[in-house]
Amino acid sequence: MSESPAAVQPKPEEGAGAAQTSGFGLPVAIALIMGSIIGVGIFNLPTSLAGIGPITLVSMVFINKGHNKLLTVLLVLVGLWVPAVINLSGVKNMGSVQMVTTVLKFVALAFMSTVGLFYIKNANFHPWNISGQSAIGAIGSGMAIALFSYIGVEVASVAAGKVRDPDRNVPKSTVFGTLATAVVYMLSLIAVFGIVPSSELAKSNAPFSTAINTMFGGTWAGYVMSVVVIISGFGALNGWTMIVAEMPLAAAKDGLFDDRFKRLSKKGVPAFGIISGTVLASIAMAINYIGSGGATVFTTLILMTGITVAIPYGFSALAQIKWRIVDRRAMHGARFARDMIVAVLSLVFSILFIWYSRNTGHSFFTYWAPFFLAGGALLLGIPAYFAQRGKMTEPQAVPEYR
Repeated sequence: MSESPAAVQPKPEEGAGAAQTSGFGLPVAIALIMGSIIGVGIFNLPTSLAGIGPITLVSMVFINKGHNKLLTVLLVLVGLWVPAVINLSGVKNMGSVQMVTTVLKFVALAFMSTVGLFYIKNANFHPWNISGQSAIGAIGSGMAIALFSYIGVEVASVAAGKVRDPDRNVPKSTVFGTLATAVVYMLSLIAVFGIVPSSELAKSNAPFSTAINTMFGGTWAGYVMSVVVIISGFGALNGWTMIVAEMPLAAAKDGLFDDRFKRLSKKGVPAFGIISGTVLASIAMAINYIGSGGATVFTTLILMTGITVAIPYGFSALAQIKWRIVDRRAMHGARFARDMIVAVLSLVFSILFIWYSRNTGHSFFTYWAPFFLAGGALLLGIPAYFAQRGKMTEPQAVPEYR
């Protein structure tokens, strides 16, 4: 496999903190994977899936009750900039926060995945499909929404330059982190759908809190779950703040982005990328909250996000197919078959994710809004490409397949 651009360590002259003697070990790398995948999305997912029904299981902050928009914007700004400050303080602090928040959010999901199963009522799984679509169509729609909750499986490879022994720890953390997350996701969603009727879930702004209140009665348990969701979102933002800066850092090294994005601070972090990414996120968030809100906006945004990540996933699968064919003569048949099967399946599912990312049950604009937003986001890269294409470096030689 070719080496990830982010895996190339910065040269000493690129920043005073460039020479790092340590980085993330396997536990923190796993926490980075799980902490980036598990954010707020999984805790709001049942509301988005409730309009389709429990059949979507096959696919697979609560402060400010008055919903004052100004207060909401201020709260989210705090949530964006505190992780940015932590990232600016250095990799060690970022990793420590990631470990603590990941453990807390995983414990909460594991609790719902075990104790919650004892409160399930079979009647809540009927009707199984309330979307009005065929079974395959309903599963596809649920799959497109559910993809958002799994985004983050690639973060350890993007941040490979900050992971100790990346050849060993990046693959292990990716596999272990994704499997552990998938298990608690599936079991916790089964519990939520089994505890709360779909009609009630569709109206809930906090489906996990609704479920846990149903389990124990009263509202105190729901408040505890609300705190967990805040911590979960904070931990995810902590990880993604780093990843958002690592991607332009790697691109800048290849001449694809402005040179300012590859300069490191005294703490050894790409400060310009961290600040720029947080500023853009703050602007986008403010526009979104001031303009509209509700479950429809949440669903539209997660579908748009799914499209923007499924496209590079698909191209990555195509690259894997190409290089495995090139390497065919130097490989054993079993390994070739394994790699090709994984790559072809990844390509097929990427296409399906994009196809089913339509906001069904709405007017024309809302129906296709995820595609309009994703297209606009992709078009933003064109000016950057034309500005940098004369500075692009030649790609590294692909090492011999091992």
